[in-house]
Amino acid sequence: MPSSGSSSDLSSPTNPFRLFQNSNFFRLWVGAVTSSAGAAIGSIIVIWLVYSATQSALTISILGIVQFLPTLGFGLLAGALIDRLDRRRLMMSCDVARAVTFAALAVYVLLYGVNLVVLIGSVFVVATFSTIFRPATNAAIPRIVRAGDLADGNGLLQGGTTVAQFVGSPLGGLVLLTVGASIGLAINAATFAVSGTMIFLMVIAVAAPRSPAADAPHSSLLREVGEGLRYLRSQQVLLAITLIAMGANFFLTMCFGFTVVYAVTALHEGATGFSLLVAAYTAGFAIGAVLPGRLHLDRSPGLWIPSTWMVSGLCILGLAVTHSLLGAVPLTLVAGVTLSVGNTTWLVGVQRSVPDEYLGRFFATDEAGSYAMIPAGLAIGGVLIVLYGIGWTYLVAGIGATAMNVPLVLSKGVRAWGRSLPRAENA
Repeated sequence: MPSSGSSSDLSSPTNPFRLFQNSNFFRLWVGAVTSSAGAAIGSIIVIWLVYSATQSALTISILGIVQFLPTLGFGLLAGALIDRLDRRRLMMSCDVARAVTFAALAVYVLLYGVNLVVLIGSVFVVATFSTIFRPATNAAIPRIVRAGDLADGNGLLQGGTTVAQFVGSPLGGLVLLTVGASIGLAINAATFAVSGTMIFLMVIAVAAPRSPAADAPHSSLLREVGEGLRYLRSQQVLLAITLIAMGANFFLTMCFGFTVVYAVTALHEGATGFSLLVAAYTAGFAIGAVLPGRLHLDRSPGLWIPSTWMVSGLCILGLAVTHSLLGAVPLTLVAGVTLSVGNTTWLVGVQRSVPDEYLGRFFATDEAGSYAMIPAGLAIGGVLIVLYGIGWTYLVAGIGATAMNVPLVLSKGVRAWGRSLPRAENA
C-alpha cells in the first residue's frame, strides 16, 4: 500500500491520499490510471498505423468519428444496462473484452500487417465497451467511498487518469520507435487486463439495486431508458445544468480541439509552444481535480459548477487576444484548473443527488449528449478557422462558453442546488 509520510499524516482528513487506505478505491484507481496510460499508448499507435497505411487525413477523421459512434448509438442503452446489472461485474467484463480485442489486434498486426478494416473495427469494439465502462465507473464510486469522501475520490481519479493520458501519449511514440506497433498494442491489452484484475479484487458489499422497470413484467432496456429520461426531465435544476454543460462543451471543443493550430498560427511557437500549452492544461486539470475536496466547494455545487466553467470561458477570451506564450500558458493553466474544479464538483453533486438506481442512466445520457457536441464543435471550429482565423474562432468559443453559464449563475434555484445533500454517510 502506498504511503506519503507517516500513517497519521495519511489518515488526516486534509490529505486526499488517505483514500488509498480504502482497498476498493485504491484498486479502482490503480486500474483506471493504468488503463488510461495504456489507452493513450494504444491510441498513438493505432493513429500511426492508420495514417502510415493510407497517408490520408480523411482516414484519421473517420477513426475519430468511429470512437464516438458507440456512445451516440448505444449510450442510453448502456446506462440501462449499468443500472440493471452488477456494476462491478459489468466493468470487469468490459476490461476483459477490451484486453482481448487489443491482444488479438496485436497478434494480427504481427502476423499479417496493417489492415484498415481490422484496425477501425477493433477501435469500434473497444469504444463500445468503453461506452459502458466510463459511466459505470462514475456510478460505482458512491458504493466505494463515503459521501463525505466523494470530492477527493473523484478528484484523485480525474487527476490520475489525466496525468496518465498525458504521459501515455509520448510513451506511445517511444514504444512505437523502440519495440514496434505489435508490442505497443500488447502493452495496451495488458493495461486493460490489469484494470480488470483490480476490479475483480474489489469487494463491494452493497448489492446492486434494480430499477423499478427492471422488475416489471416484460421489462425492456428501452423502457428503462425512457424511465431514466423521464427522471432527468423531472429534475429541473439538474436538467438545466446538464443541458448547459452539453452546450458549453461545444464551445470548449472549438478551443481546445485546435490547440496545435493556436500554438502555430497565433503564437508562432510551433511544437514547443504546443507542448507547453498541453502540459499547462494537463497540470491545471490535475491540480483542479483535488481542489473541491480541499476547499469544500462540494458544499455548494450549484454555485461553483457554473462559476468555474464561466471562468474557463473567460480564459479562452484571454487566449483569443493573447499573442505571446508567456500570456497563453498561465491562461491555459487556469482554464484547466477551473474546468477540472467544475467537473469534479459536478460529479459529486450528481452522485449525491441522483438515486443509485438512476446513476448509470444519468451518466450515460450526459456522456452521449456531451460526446455529440465534440464532433460538432470540431466541425464548426474548423470552418471558422478557415474563414476567419484562429483568433476569431477562440473569440467565439470564449463568448459562447462564458455566456452559456450566465443563466446558471443567475438562477437562485441552481445556486442552491446541492447544499442539503448528504456528506457524512455512504450514498
